[in-house]
Amino acid sequence: MLGGLSASVLLTLVLAYYQGCAEGAGSVGVAYGRLGNNLPPHGQVVRLLQANGFKSAMIYDTEPAVLEAFIGSGIGLTVQATNEELQSLASDADAAHQWVQVRILPYASTIKYIAIGNEVLTADHEKSPLLYPSMVNIRNALIAFNLDSVIKVSTTHAANVLDATSSFPPSNGQFNASLLQYMEPILGFLSLTEAPFMANVYPFLAYLGANGDIKLPYALLESASAPNQIVVDGGAGLMYTNLFDAQLDTFVSALEKLGYGNLALVVTETGWPSGGGTDATSVVNAQKYVNNVLAHVMGGTGTPRRPALGLQVFIFALFNENEKTGPEYERHFGLFYPDQSRVYDLTL
Repeated sequence: MLGGLSASVLLTLVLAYYQGCAEGAGSVGVAYGRLGNNLPPHGQVVRLLQANGFKSAMIYDTEPAVLEAFIGSGIGLTVQATNEELQSLASDADAAHQWVQVRILPYASTIKYIAIGNEVLTADHEKSPLLYPSMVNIRNALIAFNLDSVIKVSTTHAANVLDATSSFPPSNGQFNASLLQYMEPILGFLSLTEAPFMANVYPFLAYLGANGDIKLPYALLESASAPNQIVVDGGAGLMYTNLFDAQLDTFVSALEKLGYGNLALVVTETGWPSGGGTDATSVVNAQKYVNNVLAHVMGGTGTPRRPALGLQVFIFALFNENEKTGPEYERHFGLFYPDQSRVYDLTL
């Protein structure tokens, strides 16, 4: 036995990890949020994902009943330690060890990434000091179970970790100076452990807040045929035909400025709402955006700044979730209605 795992199980995990790396050259998963009182049972959800060709999914906790449903499904998971768990995970290495033993070890064959917290540095910033020590403690626990090479530890970031006043065009991208005291040790950790930088990327939100300065085709990845809607980044000599690539490369530029330009980048959320009362929220626009992202990612072309590197992207979200808070459009990001019928057709 190796730290509680047999040699054969460990070999299976290693092979699954390297297969996942190869697939990551251009891979699309889906975020399985559960903030709804009318969602189908977990087993039906797994079958829905399988029927629609999804090989990876993201969940926002480590609920055993959910993880159990994915065992043997062939779907790789990204799971999260919730923001509420950070205090315990950061302050007590034994608690982190027990968390991995109970929440991860029984389901290790289906888990690829553990995201520690969700948008902590900006959405839950009072917990920022807890983020890095939580990541360290969880990885040390994975080491104890010989899982550190097959399950990588990271954390998700919102776009507002970037300095909004000086991050255009993409080559000017840099992180908000007030966050560097927390960001730099995290980036060092990701580099040391060969884990990806994780970001939630929403052209919809940028379009919504731009007061008309961003054209809708550019946000929907539809401006390639309209030269007046192509953005030229003179500082890098690159052209951007869509906001999705521009937002990704802004992160890449920010990473490069701190010496971490070699980090892989995983888009842990991107999507477009099909309803919710704004001028841009419609089934037509949601279908255009998601299918254009799918075609872009599966085409394996990368971004202008990283043309040779494929993208790993999770579409948000699997279902419309009727218990989500915030603006009405928050409840309309789903690819499927809770009865499992499609909100719109996908090209997978």
